[in-house]
Amino acid sequence: MPSCPKVISVVSVHPKFVAAYSEFGALRAAIAACSLDFRSVDLRDFAVDRHASVDDSPYGGGDGMVLRPDVLASAVAAQIPVDADKSSIHVIATAPGAKRWTQADASRLVAMGKPLVFICGRFAGIDQRFLDHHVDEEFSIGDFVVSGGELPVMAMVDSIVRMLPGALGNVVSARDDSFSKGMRGLLEYPLYTRPAVFEGIKVPDVLLSGDHKSIRKWREEKALERTRRLRPDLLK
Repeated sequence: MPSCPKVISVVSVHPKFVAAYSEFGALRAAIAACSLDFRSVDLRDFAVDRHASVDDSPYGGGDGMVLRPDVLASAVAAQIPVDADKSSIHVIATAPGAKRWTQADASRLVAMGKPLVFICGRFAGIDQRFLDHHVDEEFSIGDFVVSGGELPVMAMVDSIVRMLPGALGNVVSARDDSFSKGMRGLLEYPLYTRPAVFEGIKVPDVLLSGDHKSIRKWREEKALERTRRLRPDLLK
């Protein structure tokens, strides 16, 4: 079982939105089970003026506002453990067109064990100087644009947290997820539960047979079949 990253911080202009997520599901369970320090960091706490401004108009003109690099850098610096330097944390930002987030990335960051700091973008974007000099990795969760980074960040955080001790009711659940090592990177096989007959459709007989070897073989075949149909790119 992997060890917990000791701290996961999410820097946002909407910290209450982020904090609310920690009251539910796997994140709440992981906090209780392994003393994960989940921080919802209010970016406006690091503003440089009395108006709590965290953004400004872009140089060169254009619409929208840009998150200031100095404010973001101060927020990140506050997440560095005492008597440590910036290399002791791993900073992640969301960006359209960045590398696509995968289960492998979630597993890698869990194994890294460093405190993780996620930056939620807002407005027109983030000053490039901050991205170049303070962010270790940028990720996207798909080729679409949302109003802020909070939703993508919490999706990434959730995929990390559910692999931590105590986050799920069954310790093997995360191991057998789609894309995981337990599934050899394939999609998960079809699942069935009661009733045994639903709208005239029966559960496959093999799943009722009690023959675990046959069930395992059936699941492997169906996982490969589903992956070939929905995500053939995973088989390359």
